[in-house]
Amino acid sequence: MDFELNEEQRALVGLMKEFCLREIDRKAMDKLADEPIAPNATKADLMARIPWDLISKMHDAGLRQLAVPQEYGGGGYNRTGGWVTLTALAEAAAYYGCYVVGRIFTLPWNHCVRLYDAPKAVQDVFFTNFMNNRRTMTAASHSEPDHGSDVMLPYEEPGAVGKTIAVQDGDYWVINGDKMFCTGGGVSDYITVTVRTDPKGPTSKSMTQFLVDTSTPGWSIARVNDLMGNEIVPNVQMRFENVRVHKSMMMTEVNGSYGNLRSGLGSKTLHFTASLGECQRVWEEIRDFAKTRIQGGKPIIQHPNIGQLIAEMDVALRAERLLHYKFAWDCDQEKPGTLVGPLGFWYINYLHKVNALRLIEVGMEVYGGIAPTKELGFERFVRAHQSFLHGGATGALNLIKASKIL
Repeated sequence: MDFELNEEQRALVGLMKEFCLREIDRKAMDKLADEPIAPNATKADLMARIPWDLISKMHDAGLRQLAVPQEYGGGGYNRTGGWVTLTALAEAAAYYGCYVVGRIFTLPWNHCVRLYDAPKAVQDVFFTNFMNNRRTMTAASHSEPDHGSDVMLPYEEPGAVGKTIAVQDGDYWVINGDKMFCTGGGVSDYITVTVRTDPKGPTSKSMTQFLVDTSTPGWSIARVNDLMGNEIVPNVQMRFENVRVHKSMMMTEVNGSYGNLRSGLGSKTLHFTASLGECQRVWEEIRDFAKTRIQGGKPIIQHPNIGQLIAEMDVALRAERLLHYKFAWDCDQEKPGTLVGPLGFWYINYLHKVNALRLIEVGMEVYGGIAPTKELGFERFVRAHQSFLHGGATGALNLIKASKIL
């Protein structure tokens, strides 16, 4: 096992670094993310938040389309063979740019990777539009208002999750219900939606995935979730009222999405790796502050109580990074079409949230009274990463799920 990046990967990371340093104003991006969002904001309102010129430049640089298959003109970096590459780029995007920009990269990468297992008809529709229109946005929606942010509960109980129902009507499926916590749903052209197609069966045998075109009649934004640490790409609740989706847009067999859903968690690690990149940068800022802040006649990093906090976070982030790259390496060893096991994602989900919270505590200790001030920038990190805790269920629940398969 070798985690050393090869020449091609190093060149891509260098390209990402150069792009971010040239094009990204970190403070301006964070300020844009913090612009207030009304709960009744329209799609047009949300589209106005998106830095389209920046996204176009991402495409010109070849970074936006890295996870699109080569046959459609993309980079071809998928879950089996390109995962270490995408992992390194996700970390670099947030480290050299910022987390909210890292998410602008990882959201389409995540979606594109999920579509590698989709039928050819679905790929043709999405990848062709994604490459031909630089304003094509994507999202994935699985959770619902009554079920937190995770439909993959560690037990089987009919009706426990999945009140959004799809009923077949000839060549179409008709979807009704609400979906919740969808980052990018309010601005996306296509959304991967997991809905119940068997109203009474257990979750693992009752769900189907569809690619939904948001221009379809009956789809609407029910509410925009104004989180305490918003992103540029907003998080929304959506309503489906007799939304008709042609059977050709089924991403899985009927009632057969559970394996794909579990496997798709692998691509969600990109969001956590981007967050890791920002955590690394924030840790370095905390360390450097401790080197320059003089107290008692010497830099506070030389005070044992402060120095050990800095070292503690260094080893924690180093250990977490190894877990990310080990999981990415494992994914790259899989054969095309293989459904990647979710254990690595569950562990990353848990450990990253533990580390992010501990980094917040360390920052509060080291920065002291200035930690909550907005001028420092650390305050924004605290809000954003507290909000991030909801993603993919709590860390504790991920450990419970992991224990079921150990």
